[in-house]
Amino acid sequence: MSVRKVDCFITESLEDGPAFAVRADNGEAVFIPKAMAERMDLVEMDEITALIQENTVQPDKTPWFAIKAVKKDG
Repeated sequence: MSVRKVDCFITESLEDGPAFAVRADNGEAVFIPKAMAERMDLVEMDEITALIQENTVQPDKTPWFAIKAVKKDG
């Protein structure tokens, strides 16, 4: 399973839950686990750079899964 580095925009951050983003390069959905989303205090429209891999749990809903991410400045 390959890992990719991509820029993403947060589209939804669930209160006390995970967050969801779209890849800036192709618009595909990215799942961001709860612990990562809470640690980064993500809100809608935040821009992040993420290391992603294929989502094997629910690829039909979110084809990508973030394994590490950082907020971009600005």
